[in-house]
Amino acid sequence: MNLKIYNKRAVNSAMKYFTKCTLSVAILMATTQSVNADVFTVTELETPSKVRNLFPVAINDQGQVNLLGRLPEDIQIDLERITASTRSQSGIPLDIEDPESYELSYAQYTNLVSALEDNRNSFLQNQRVGYNYPAIYNGQDITFVTPLNDTDPETPEREATSDHYLYGLNQNNISVGVGTAPYRDLEHTYTPDEDADPATILYSERDFTARAIWTDGNSVQTYEPVATEVLGGESFMFDINDSNLAVGHMSMELSPVAVERVAECEEEAADPASPDPLYVCVWEYWHQLQRSSAANIAPSPFQPSSVRTNQSIYDMRATMWQLDAQGNVISTTTLGTLMDRVEEVEGEEADLGNWSSYAYAVNNNGIAVGQSWTYLDFDGDFSTRRIKMPAIYANGEVIPVTTENKYLWGSADDINDENIAVGFLLTNIQGVQRYVGYSFDVETETLSLMPGFFNGSSTIPTAVNNAGIVVGSAEIEASLSTQRRRVGFMYDLNNPDAGFINLNDTVACESGYFIVSAEDINEQGDVVATVVEASEYTDEDGEVQTEQVAKTVVLTNIGGELNNCDAEEQLVERQGASSSPFAFFGMLLIGGLITIRRAMAK
Repeated sequence: MNLKIYNKRAVNSAMKYFTKCTLSVAILMATTQSVNADVFTVTELETPSKVRNLFPVAINDQGQVNLLGRLPEDIQIDLERITASTRSQSGIPLDIEDPESYELSYAQYTNLVSALEDNRNSFLQNQRVGYNYPAIYNGQDITFVTPLNDTDPETPEREATSDHYLYGLNQNNISVGVGTAPYRDLEHTYTPDEDADPATILYSERDFTARAIWTDGNSVQTYEPVATEVLGGESFMFDINDSNLAVGHMSMELSPVAVERVAECEEEAADPASPDPLYVCVWEYWHQLQRSSAANIAPSPFQPSSVRTNQSIYDMRATMWQLDAQGNVISTTTLGTLMDRVEEVEGEEADLGNWSSYAYAVNNNGIAVGQSWTYLDFDGDFSTRRIKMPAIYANGEVIPVTTENKYLWGSADDINDENIAVGFLLTNIQGVQRYVGYSFDVETETLSLMPGFFNGSSTIPTAVNNAGIVVGSAEIEASLSTQRRRVGFMYDLNNPDAGFINLNDTVACESGYFIVSAEDINEQGDVVATVVEASEYTDEDGEVQTEQVAKTVVLTNIGGELNNCDAEEQLVERQGASSSPFAFFGMLLIGGLITIRRAMAK
């Protein structure tokens, strides 16, 4: 395929060259001799008291960091607005005499608030809570950014019921992301049968599902999608380059099957005996699609959870917004899909499901990367052949990273200014489904798989800088465990002989941190990473219990070399997080989108 692609830069800037040489030489030397210096110094960002876990998302060359706080500590719970099934699931008795005065234990609060996170909370009778709180670290202070969270007591919308995320960050300290509308009460009265008295159920509703957000730290802009007629529509922004070209996706039109289901909901809601109003019927269908799993990826004893598809009632399209310095839209470009939806097949019904594409990152050459629905060896069976695969958006075309049928799922998560994209592919390795990291040269259309720490190590790259240094998360130990230990990694595309570098080997042995994932790297080679630590609390019986909490660290490149820590010593020092729970790493994946780093919407 002949493509007109922007040429690579002939030379890097002095800073990029220095960064690349420093890291490459450090990694190479560390593989040939014992050293006692460190590649990075570690700075922990203090987790604000409002949230229990603090995850990094992005870092720029000015040192600004986008963060995501999860599990708020200050939610006021109304047990009368919690369904019996949710209370039981959270360990809360159903026979409480005075719900208003009942005090939740630490564990009960944790379980309940986690169950009420919007993407898990499938009952609109349940209390709604905002679970995700993005923040900006400017080098000194951490400031939460939640512009859609209603705080006006005079309006019907309830406070602390919106979720927000900040994903992309450019060198102008401009951030983009997404926010959800706050919920308000929805009373529905129905008559179960002709002889019964009317009954009222209290639900929740909101004006829209998601809106793309732009912020410079002071002012905020939001962006409406093309289609808004049902549930208010959806728009997302995941990245923005230095010329203020933002990318994401938005709702274009209802999918064919959603048109049918909405019509059914309208008919059901018109019945006076229906306990569900129209909004609830459609919202429950949308929520079911959000939580659906890929039909072609069956769980196994070694992979107990399948891949979330994060579908919608809408056909989404990857989108580019050219913005000015104030976030105003100059132009909007809708991008395509890897393949067209099959409208009809001889002897088979047409594919009526939602058919979408998504953009997660864009470089300064205007090339975007992401995912698109496509088919795997299409043979007329839509349910088992629909998959999301990596997509490159360049010069009006949608380019596949690969069409090999051994890959079951995939995503392109980042691209640098040398037009090198990175992402992951899902494939079977020795009978078990594993993620394989890759790089893709857009100019030559060359796919290169990353070696990982060992054959079968599930590897997810999250970012690549212009020097070709990739960071992400990967399994570090080969075992049959369903929860293999994971670590943050660093890998130099221009020095593959150095292999995969465990980021825990790049910091001081006595740091006590266990790095499970690296989310981003800037042009100076500084990295933002997630560490997991053990935290103690006292339960209702006075017993001391331990839980895992996520924290954010900034790894500042000082040009040192890998440490030579004793393996047993590291295990003792960092044993509090040695299990590296996959749940923490999983929430960072776009992989529903796929990664929540550019995820959680992923």
